[in-house]
Amino acid sequence: MSGKHLLEVEGLTVRFGGLTAVGDVSFHVDRGEIVSVIGPNGAGKTTVFNAVTGIYEPTEGTVRLDGRDLTETVTPKRMVAWGLVGLSVGIFAMLFTANIDMLWAATVKQHYQLVPPGADGVQTDERVFDATAARAAFVDHLLAEPRVEAALGRYRVVSADGKTVFARAGTVKGIEKKRASVQELLDSADTKTPALEGGKWVVPSSFGVPLVSADTEAEATALLQVFKDGASARTRARRTRLVAFIVASLLGALGAAAIFRQSRRTPSVIADRGIARTFQNIRLFPDMSVRENVLAGMHKHLGARAAHGLLAVAAPVLLTGLLAMQAVGVRLGWFTPAGGAVWVVGALVLLAAWLLGIIALRAFSPHGARAEVAASAEADELLRFVGLDDAADDVSRNLSYGNQRRLEIARALATRPTLLLLDEPAAGMNPAETVSLMALIRAIRERGVTVVLIEHHMRVVMGISDRICVLEYGRKIAEGTPDEVRQNPRVIEAYLGKEELG
Repeated sequence: MSGKHLLEVEGLTVRFGGLTAVGDVSFHVDRGEIVSVIGPNGAGKTTVFNAVTGIYEPTEGTVRLDGRDLTETVTPKRMVAWGLVGLSVGIFAMLFTANIDMLWAATVKQHYQLVPPGADGVQTDERVFDATAARAAFVDHLLAEPRVEAALGRYRVVSADGKTVFARAGTVKGIEKKRASVQELLDSADTKTPALEGGKWVVPSSFGVPLVSADTEAEATALLQVFKDGASARTRARRTRLVAFIVASLLGALGAAAIFRQSRRTPSVIADRGIARTFQNIRLFPDMSVRENVLAGMHKHLGARAAHGLLAVAAPVLLTGLLAMQAVGVRLGWFTPAGGAVWVVGALVLLAAWLLGIIALRAFSPHGARAEVAASAEADELLRFVGLDDAADDVSRNLSYGNQRRLEIARALATRPTLLLLDEPAAGMNPAETVSLMALIRAIRERGVTVVLIEHHMRVVMGISDRICVLEYGRKIAEGTPDEVRQNPRVIEAYLGKEELG
């Protein structure tokens, strides 16, 4: 087939289990044509429409509109989006592993302290929250950085929130039972070793306490064991969070890709490409007015502008980035508390600008107001076009059957399609309504919309079609002009049956 055709259906096959509903069907539709797809009941006509409009996924074959495959393809932009989704899921999993809620509560409690006495030495009950130190402790916890604290004369290594004890100093008797010695611990603890200084054993630590002293070698050995166990706990915690982050990121990215695979050819995607349709059974919103039904077809034209989408994505990302940089900067000593506060204020200003921008673009922008007015005017024009302007405010369920068909066509045209598929539009209509429908279909073509219809009413098919495609048992048996199809023996046989020979 040539790429000059508006719609190209090539080798279309749709199977349901072991049943082939449509097998190797190929046809094309040129711009400005009216093409009918006919055939006996069960020939696969509606299945072809469903495959073209994304309701069914073709088992085999391709469907192209204006030379472009209707299936969404993988692009670098989508791959980046999948990566961002995976990154978000990974961060969430890491925070969940770190028990972030309990940590923040403990961090706030630890840094909500009494105000130091004034120059007069008077202590008051006033308390203050050290936000900078709290954020630093928060980052310590995310990095699984333990701290050393004294409890009943013994040292222990705990998590930043103080809830989890990674290791504690045992009794001298317990250490002797383990037959631990300074040299044995030294061999398994890199360069950390106690040293005898001024009658005290000094034990180096990397958990916020540079040097810890002990009276005896046994106590020093116990402390060294605590620090060694604490270091192991830190390694395990970091490994757990890293594994959670990597696994969740991969699962998040793969999940986003899987969702895309399932949604790359949905009816909404096909509609955005420029194909609209109606159905055999009327599918209106029965409790909405006639005008509201048409407006429902304009949803993609009434969406926010691209700037709104960019603002909605960029602002939260920048806000998160600023807060993360501020927290890391405090942790690494880049900012003083006052400098950190400047970053927080900047982040809050950005958040306020984001919210105001969303409100302005969505609710109060002149563009939004003009779009609503234009949409209402366009809906009224479509209702005049199909002859329903006098019933614009009526509830759609109160329309006659023929007028409900017209309303469905108006709603489909509201999507501004290039190609309109009509599934048995004349079904249930009386002769006068049928003649009026034929005139309407011709008028739709004059608006620049190409039409493909399924129809059993041969008067309609032969009266308005430029070409006809005939199906039988899911396969194409004929294609041509109305005169060619009318005289085709296979078509006559499909509709009237084969005369038995005596």
